[in-house]
Amino acid sequence: MARSDEIEAWLNAVWGAGELDRIDTLFDTAAQANGLMPGLELRPEEFHELVPALRAHLTDIKITVLRHFEAGDWLWLLLQIDGRSSQTGQPVVFSGQVAMRFANDKIVEAYNNYDVIALFEALELMPQDTAALCLSGESLR
Repeated sequence: MARSDEIEAWLNAVWGAGELDRIDTLFDTAAQANGLMPGLELRPEEFHELVPALRAHLTDIKITVLRHFEAGDWLWLLLQIDGRSSQTGQPVVFSGQVAMRFANDKIVEAYNNYDVIALFEALELMPQDTAALCLSGESLR
């Protein structure tokens, strides 16, 4: 199985199906994931709290690898995340990118960037066109 296929299956097991025991099967115990939230580095054990927090807002999660690139021990993925708002039942679609470094078939570093504005807009936690509103000088406060 190609590494990108393995990661796609793992992402869907962890985030889509909520199989928290799968987190530790691919993360090295000393791994760090950066970029999920500004200034926050997550260790594998912290995903056991983050995954249920997202799944409380988003159901029927399906993660699809749209593009991938592998060079040496690095893998880069462009992802599409589909789901449904647990509050409204409306469809939610957003994208993300992740770069992962592997050692001994385990993730030892990960750099994440997800379109959380699109996520929170679709969940109706932020107004539609949030970025455009902010760029025009509007305040969300």
